[in-house]
Amino acid sequence: MDNERFSEERVEGKITLADVATEAGVSVMTVSRVVNERSGVGEATRRRVRAAIEALGYRPNIVARGLKAARSHTLGLLVPDITNPYFPDIVRGAEDVALAAGYTLLLNNVIEDTGREAAALLAFEDRRVDGVIAVSPRLPEARLHELLRRHVAAVVVNRRAPADIAGSVRVDHEVGAHLAVRHLLEGGCRMLGLLAGPPDSHAGLERRRGVASELSVEGMELPDDRVIFGAPTMEGGTRAARELLARHPDVDGLVCFNDLVAAGAMQALGEAGLRIPADVAVIGYDDIAYARMFSPALTTLRVPTYDVGAHAMRMLLARMDDRQRDVGIVVQPELVIRASTRPVLAAVPERSPT
Repeated sequence: MDNERFSEERVEGKITLADVATEAGVSVMTVSRVVNERSGVGEATRRRVRAAIEALGYRPNIVARGLKAARSHTLGLLVPDITNPYFPDIVRGAEDVALAAGYTLLLNNVIEDTGREAAALLAFEDRRVDGVIAVSPRLPEARLHELLRRHVAAVVVNRRAPADIAGSVRVDHEVGAHLAVRHLLEGGCRMLGLLAGPPDSHAGLERRRGVASELSVEGMELPDDRVIFGAPTMEGGTRAARELLARHPDVDGLVCFNDLVAAGAMQALGEAGLRIPADVAVIGYDDIAYARMFSPALTTLRVPTYDVGAHAMRMLLARMDDRQRDVGIVVQPELVIRASTRPVLAAVPERSPT
């Protein structure tokens, strides 16, 4: 008997090989040979089967084919919040590379929920995807690694992972924080506050380290009560800035987790009658498309998000083929100076952020 690649069960509402065979007046084996482009079928019969396929709207069972062919030609991608403008460009970069390589991308938006993250990784396994990319996952390390090990190939973005579990593409957030703090100090700021985003964000942890390290060079500290955690959204930024101002009305510089948090902080500063940057300088992170449209235009750290997604997908494809399994990529952020921060006022020594 032929080793056919398709085996299907009847699912309500789904057209099967048997339906096509009945429509064309041939055997299921003949339909399977036509679908799989195998020999042994006359041209007239082949045309009749193709006409039946088109008339019925038959689509092959890709999962069943994956069981036989060892690949489903689908890849899984999870992101924390697709409404955050930071993530769509990562998705687009990954998708462009995947499509060029002949793969379909399954996207799962987990809305900053670790339970949904775990469910998404398990769902990707059930669908037998050929590989997964987890962007900025919030799951604890042990649980994340456990779930990634179940996949043939995996890549994480904005997290580290052992090379035998997943590849890694990340932004050097400590360097970004160094650049942000150095710029604020050069503009005369001396009472900095940090709107730090979610407490379980690994990128946020790296930025906190960078802020503390750069301040220590000047003999300064960032007390815990000037670090406010919150949602990585405009609303989260507004709430965090209000809380910080209530504690420290003399704050004169804000380092924000991302540009959305910065936008919310700018709203809170306006409500308090504070001028930006004369009273409080504000710096964001990511350089989303709207950052230059804020009033005033937002100084921020630019991250090449499209490239991050493309790098992650190329790495995943390489790992699927057992190539470059020990490679990690670190992307450097770039300071983009706009109107929300002050010009350089003091001769603060230039130094390497590393």
